[in-house]
Amino acid sequence: MDHQGAVRARPALTVSIAFAAVLSPQNQIEITVDRALCIGSGDCVDTAPDVFQLDAEDKAVVVDPDGAPVDDVLTAASNCPVSAIFVVGEGGDLYP
Repeated sequence: MDHQGAVRARPALTVSIAFAAVLSPQNQIEITVDRALCIGSGDCVDTAPDVFQLDAEDKAVVVDPDGAPVDDVLTAASNCPVSAIFVVGEGGDLYP
């Protein structure tokens, strides 16, 4: 209450929760493959075989985000015919 007996509203609390990606130690990136989109073409594996492999379901998986230079990872992501690969760096989205 203020000095005139009126109830004073409290300011609304603003809560900001930041979800930080866990970035790889060397390249400082996070690579995600959308398995629902992946068709197993293997273009990513051909481009960066130390980063990507196909699993038993013929879907791309990330085996080592530091297995190739960032430029090669981005090329591999851009080679995906269905855009199933997403790359995030310290400053945000790198691909797409």
